[in-house]
Amino acid sequence: MRCQLFRTTMRRLPSLFLALLVGMWTVGCGDDGEPTAREPQARRIGAWRIAALEGPQGGDVVNGFLSAGKQFVAEIYEVPEFPCVRTDSDDYLHIPEATETPGAPAVFLAVPPSDPGAPVIMLFHGNGLDFIEALASLFVHAAPRTAMQILQQQPGFAAFIEILNRGGAMRGLRGEAGGAIAAAALERGWGIVVPGNCWGDGGHHRGEVVDYYIRAPRYGRSMDDFVWRWFRQRFRHDHRREYSFGCSGGGQRTAQLLLADPDAVAAAALDSPADYLPGFKDDPPGLFALLRGIPGYLERLDAFYLAHYGTWENAAAQSLGTQLIPRGIQTPIFLAFSRNDPLVTNGITHRLVEALAQRSPADRQVVWDTEEPVHCQINTLSRAEAVLDWLEQWQR
Repeated sequence: MRCQLFRTTMRRLPSLFLALLVGMWTVGCGDDGEPTAREPQARRIGAWRIAALEGPQGGDVVNGFLSAGKQFVAEIYEVPEFPCVRTDSDDYLHIPEATETPGAPAVFLAVPPSDPGAPVIMLFHGNGLDFIEALASLFVHAAPRTAMQILQQQPGFAAFIEILNRGGAMRGLRGEAGGAIAAAALERGWGIVVPGNCWGDGGHHRGEVVDYYIRAPRYGRSMDDFVWRWFRQRFRHDHRREYSFGCSGGGQRTAQLLLADPDAVAAAALDSPADYLPGFKDDPPGLFALLRGIPGYLERLDAFYLAHYGTWENAAAQSLGTQLIPRGIQTPIFLAFSRNDPLVTNGITHRLVEALAQRSPADRQVVWDTEEPVHCQINTLSRAEAVLDWLEQWQR
């Protein structure tokens, strides 16, 4: 309506003013009569060296899977149009109170391919669902002394309450850059890109305001799509060989990628994916035993599904396991999981396992149950090499 009024008024205005208004209208109005959003921009903010050793002769990110003497430079970019939910804080006992919204711009990591004929792979870090931070915050407020003891004994547990901020995303980038898949891909000359997620939406939203835990816009789907498009356009590579990989919440983001666009990659690998989100309530992992007795636990978990997806049915529909067969998704998929996984239970993975077992032709999928009591199964270089070998057989 506003744009129609501009068009009617412009006929009656002097030519100079008319020209100015034409410029304003061109920039400010889209086809639907609403303001057009500014195209996101990637801004380089630094670089990390990825190496097998730490120190002056080593790397900023240690990757113990790399061969001795190997180093790779990863450039770090931010996207100002996609602000994180909240500001950073290490006052873990007072989050979200010790933070503000919005936070710093979202970040991603990129290593270009070694030559124009090399493949590329998008790696998704995990820990990307905000009910984890919301429940962790509930726990530390209810039992601050216990929470502090846990953090002192297990500093890595801070990741559970660093999800909606840039620091949490940076932690995720470092984790992926230090992993076996990254090492195997880099030594083969593949390009890698790792989009950060600091919205806890599992790569689902496109800027919608979500009123859960911390009310703010979520940009996970917009960020992942933008970073993948930017990387593919910026660096010359073999467009027939474009792949994706993610573990845990990163596996869930890989599923979201395929649900949004089954042709986004030539093939995908998912490791211990948090695929069926209602499973976190129906068949919770053992770690949740710490939280079940805290007042408000179930209410906060239930609120996650309704705030992000509207209904339980919609939350269930954001599962690759429930959608693979009905939607006829034929993307080649390598799935690694464990029925003894301490963090992702059978209630979270079994729908995807069963759907892949039913899909034909059978050679378009691998379903591997390691049966090991660990989370994230692609945890050795030999396993990473096997995954990349399988992915690389698929081309567009």
